Amino acid sequence: MDLLLGFASDMFFYGIVAIFLENTVLSRALGASTTLWMIRKKYNIFLFGLIMTVITTISAIIAYFITPWLENEKNAYYLKPLIYVCVIAVVYVIMILVTNHSNIKHKDTILIFIHRCSFNCAVLGALLLSAQAKLSLGGYIGFGIGTGIGFTFATFLIEVAYERLNSPKIPKAFRGFPITLFYIGILSLAVYGMIGHELPF
Repeated sequence: MDLLLGFASDMFFYGIVAIFLENTVLSRALGASTTLWMIRKKYNIFLFGLIMTVITTISAIIAYFITPWLENEKNAYYLKPLIYVCVIAVVYVIMILVTNHSNIKHKDTILIFIHRCSFNCAVLGALLLSAQAKLSLGGYIGFGIGTGIGFTFATFLIEVAYERLNSPKIPKAFRGFPITLFYIGILSLAVYGMIGHELPF
């Protein structure tokens, strides 16, 4: 029972960390270009977030079992990114095969999302961050789930403001991409302050 409780608490704690403290978009700008692409194309961000959550979670579970083998290697620091890219590639191929052989609605859109999610730097970034922290299995799963949810949360916040950021009230020179980057920066500072960091001055 204690083992199960510890697993659940690790999963919950590192899920929250991945959503807010280590949000891939707001704290490290990983996947920001994908976020903007989705918003401009008006795709379903929640479906995209679900697919990303599945990919990051499955990849994190595989990475958990591979990481101990890499720790003993002399060049582990350089090998990890390469091995994790291979893990993501395997998960990508499996998801493509499963989707192609299933009769689901919006299959073409889901395939586009799988392509974008798998080769999004946010997925690799999540694996590298979780490996650095040397987490338990619950921690890896929580971090994988939290990364997907955090990415969706950040994308939703940007989508909510996107129409206003492109209004005629914004000067032409700043309209669109420049003002969106400003907005992401301000959001990042807000999240950074909300989680308890103090300004350095």
